[in-house]
Amino acid sequence: MNKNKRTTEIFVSGFALFAIFFGAGNLIFPPILGNMTGDSWWKAMLGFLATDPVLPILGVIAMARIGGGPEDMGKRVHPKFAIILSAICILIIGPVIAVPRTAATTYELAIQPYLGTNTVALVITSIVFFGIAFFFTVNEGRVIDIIGKFLTPGLLLVLAAIIVKAILSPIGPIVNTGYENSFHLGFTEGYQTLDALAAAIIGGIVISGLKHKGYDDKDEQRYILIRSGIVAGILLAFVYGGLTFVGATTSATPETNRIALLLYSVRQIFGNAGGVLLGISVALACMTTAVGLISACGNFFNQVSGGKLPYRTVVIATTLFSFAMSMMSVEGIINLAFPILLTVYPAVIVLIALTLFDKQIHSNLSYIGPVFTALVFGFVEAVNSSFGWFEGLHAIIMKVPLAEAGFPWVVPAAIAFLVFTTIASMLGHTDDIGEKNLLIKRQRMTSVI
Repeated sequence: MNKNKRTTEIFVSGFALFAIFFGAGNLIFPPILGNMTGDSWWKAMLGFLATDPVLPILGVIAMARIGGGPEDMGKRVHPKFAIILSAICILIIGPVIAVPRTAATTYELAIQPYLGTNTVALVITSIVFFGIAFFFTVNEGRVIDIIGKFLTPGLLLVLAAIIVKAILSPIGPIVNTGYENSFHLGFTEGYQTLDALAAAIIGGIVISGLKHKGYDDKDEQRYILIRSGIVAGILLAFVYGGLTFVGATTSATPETNRIALLLYSVRQIFGNAGGVLLGISVALACMTTAVGLISACGNFFNQVSGGKLPYRTVVIATTLFSFAMSMMSVEGIINLAFPILLTVYPAVIVLIALTLFDKQIHSNLSYIGPVFTALVFGFVEAVNSSFGWFEGLHAIIMKVPLAEAGFPWVVPAAIAFLVFTTIASMLGHTDDIGEKNLLIKRQRMTSVI
């Protein structure tokens, strides 16, 4: 393949990855980190960047190594587990959390600042929002594609202007807020972007695109993916890191509402006109995000059910459920998502890490042990932090190394990997992970539903 063409493809794929990962709703998370952590904002930023973009891009690369489809996530734990986990991830980035959050964000950024808290306005906004989203999801028109292609660069320019202006003329002093463990705060706040959960889907999209353009060699696909991932990572790091800094310049004025803080920051930098421009830009970007996620949800359940669940039926159900969920505030949706993400994310992180070394792992037991260990520890932490249950068990878990830093599942998962790998070696347990076996497993997963 021509070297110049490959270089061009790296940047094209890099910008595509950035556009896919860059959900407009994600903008509300970095500023609150800076506001809460003050002069340790850079630690919170590093934690956030570790979760997004580093983890999702690693997830894309990992999925490319094993096939690139959402149903491949967790297939070496068990085919049914793969289906269940991928379905949970799709539901989270679909009607349960991400899609309703796009509508709620649109209302709170573009409508509420001018009409105040108004239930009728919220309902009307959501009806109009999901009506448009449904139309574009079931009718393949070019309008939403055109908006997306021009909107992402436009929104990036607006954000770049905000960040640069905040660096040159800070909103206020960056103070010591006394917040401890800033890195962990950033890491878990990054869960809310949901991008790592979408890595399997995004990996499939990128790989399919490369194959369509004639890049059939897996090594070349990996070469382009890694470098395009770096391009996307740099762009995302600039946006998220810059917005964390912007939030830090408001740390002298504590704020707990993410939407309010973002609007306050923009208005302090560019006045009311800046708030209006941001509201319109984010509303349009949220629309493109909602259309993409609703469509992905419809395609996934139609595919894994072997066509038994029609695409249009899934899209209707997803749209209606998302509308109902959007009646919650953005903060309400975030609070609902928190225990779910605390449970799921550790297992997903472990899966991504193991999948990166898939060819070197010869037994499925090496997957089963650490993944379920991470899942159990994540579940206990989530239930305890949300409902106060399992206090005795949680107290024991907090004595595990790295628990105080906020990562109680890391060491147990690593130990489980060593133990289960040793057991597999002693028993001579190996698994055929060749292409033939992969095809068989996919067929089994399809027949589950």
